[in-house]
Amino acid sequence: MKLDPALINEARRLLENSSPIVITNHVNPDGDAMGSALGLYGVLKKLDRDVKVVVPNTYPDFLKWMEGDAKVVAFDENPELAGGLVEKAGLLIHLDYNSLKRSGPMQESLTSAEANRIMIDHHQQPDNFVDVMFSDTEMSSTCELMYHVLHELGWTHHIGRHEAECLYTGIMTDTGSFRFNSTTPTTHQVAGALLEKGVEPNEMASRIYDINTSNRLQLLSTALLTMEVLEDLPVAIIRLSAEDLERYGYKKGDTEGFVNYGLSVLGVKLSVFMAEKDGRIKISFRSKGSFDVNVLAREHFNGGGHKNAAGGSSEQSLTETVQRFKDIIVDYSDALKNS
Repeated sequence: MKLDPALINEARRLLENSSPIVITNHVNPDGDAMGSALGLYGVLKKLDRDVKVVVPNTYPDFLKWMEGDAKVVAFDENPELAGGLVEKAGLLIHLDYNSLKRSGPMQESLTSAEANRIMIDHHQQPDNFVDVMFSDTEMSSTCELMYHVLHELGWTHHIGRHEAECLYTGIMTDTGSFRFNSTTPTTHQVAGALLEKGVEPNEMASRIYDINTSNRLQLLSTALLTMEVLEDLPVAIIRLSAEDLERYGYKKGDTEGFVNYGLSVLGVKLSVFMAEKDGRIKISFRSKGSFDVNVLAREHFNGGGHKNAAGGSSEQSLTETVQRFKDIIVDYSDALKNS
């Protein structure tokens, strides 16, 4: 893949001459956010750059095996330290998000920072707040795009096994283990290059997916019991209340992937998972075919993402949010049936 040489040259200049460098990602970091951040962190450390990773809040335990995890600063845990690092940065790198609104508690600090900025991201409709933007919505993941950026910089020889594992994590998780439509021949070529760096696919899958506790499985059981497949539309709705989460000792990451179970139902083209967390309803959307959940999330649920995977939220109660969704989705019946 060829990237704009002018952008690569400017990125190289900033990466080689700016100090210190602070790598950031979006609120509630996932595998792609942490994989791209820690993969790049490892490469820059090998280049003897002064670099830190600052994230808006903590992330699931099943991602904390990655090399460099112990050096990550979480804003929600230490806002004074994290804010100071952002303020003093000579270069801010924004990974896996394209709007400062997606940085949660870090938004104010990031907005006021005077540093140069680079964005590497694969989400739709990016805000233009950076000096160098690598944005490609055709990429399966920010980690895949990161590999291409490093390749064009001539730095892939700095990707060792640890960095490769980080990047592979983002690709694997954002493609649903290479099942989603975003998976392309190029995605597999990049994954293959990472395997050549020493990544063991079975070990990676075990680290990410074989992490169930008894409580998590009981929470999943409860969620599946709530599944409702709409009578006249290829839509599945799964929900969990705050009481459900509390009953099974919910920890960050426990509901990861629950939304995908709806899509496994024969004939379902849209799955929605709603969970009552932190006084609001957090919503995950997944779709098959051409139905665009990014549009649905942006227009009605204060969110967005990709065509087949998006997120949103609601300030209404869980019951009210479910009913509101049912009222809204009727208007998309033709699009769903023709997708």
